[in-house]
Amino acid sequence: MRRKPFQILVIVFTVLTVSDSWGQREGQSRPITSPETIHLNEGSRVEFREFTSAALGGNAYYSVFLPPSYDQNPNQRVPVIYVLHGMNNDHTTWTSPRYGNIPLLVENLLTNGDIPPFAMVHPYGENPFYTDYSDGTKKFEEFINQDLKTEIETKFRVKTDRSNRALAGTSLGGYGALKLAIKNPDLYSSVVAGSPIILLGEDPSKLILGSSSRAVRRFGRLFNPVFGTPFNQDHWIANSIEMLAGTADMKDLNIYFSYGTDDRYRSIFPMEKGIETVDQILTERDIPHTLRVYKGEPHGWVLIQSHMGEILEFLTQTFTR
Repeated sequence: MRRKPFQILVIVFTVLTVSDSWGQREGQSRPITSPETIHLNEGSRVEFREFTSAALGGNAYYSVFLPPSYDQNPNQRVPVIYVLHGMNNDHTTWTSPRYGNIPLLVENLLTNGDIPPFAMVHPYGENPFYTDYSDGTKKFEEFINQDLKTEIETKFRVKTDRSNRALAGTSLGGYGALKLAIKNPDLYSSVVAGSPIILLGEDPSKLILGSSSRAVRRFGRLFNPVFGTPFNQDHWIANSIEMLAGTADMKDLNIYFSYGTDDRYRSIFPMEKGIETVDQILTERDIPHTLRVYKGEPHGWVLIQSHMGEILEFLTQTFTR
């Protein structure tokens, strides 16, 4: 059973391991910790903040987009969308001139009145698949679901009920968004994920370690602190989208995932197989969801920019005005 409410495309878990993909060097990204606030034409702004996260055992960073109405109506509370970045990105990447002025695009969509006002939060998630380390030293799932949520709901006037909280992801963050929403449907009302590379089976590290592609093997090294090599079976199964799709109670979570046929990572990982498998599982369980395949569409922030209106329309369906 599939919903077809909107023509939408978002970005998911993809293997950004080559330096020219995002203008960053291979390996762990290093965040810009204190960039200046961005002020937009109609009164929106993007702030860059940090706080202490118990789950990460140190400082955590994020950016937050606040709509024009946030300052215009000081008694107003707004819904919130959490957006998870991709590999070797950080909380500032979405504001990069390389991808156009995405904050201004969001502001324009808001001022046109087609979607309700909201705050948009981009946390810095490093490169650990938004998943707790198997040894418990860092807990990125707890960071998103607890520490960051508490930080935002304490420091900003945002609505705190599930229907006014949504989750999205780009590239690596797409895997994280889909996984976190399916595991925690009591926290999020909607999730979007596009171009997902959904790894299948009980130990995908065999595929990675056996690959002749240097890019795939470099990507595989990022798994070590999270799942171990070979994978810690119990930890992987608890965080596998394939496994979760077959067992989780998703309640009335709005689910949307998609990819473009010109995604450059289709030649590295069996994208279609992973996506189609999850689509089939959800269909067999009669769980409403939407899957779109876009002919000739690419991967990345360029694609996000092209479909931002549809993305925000989907994510804000449950928001109260």
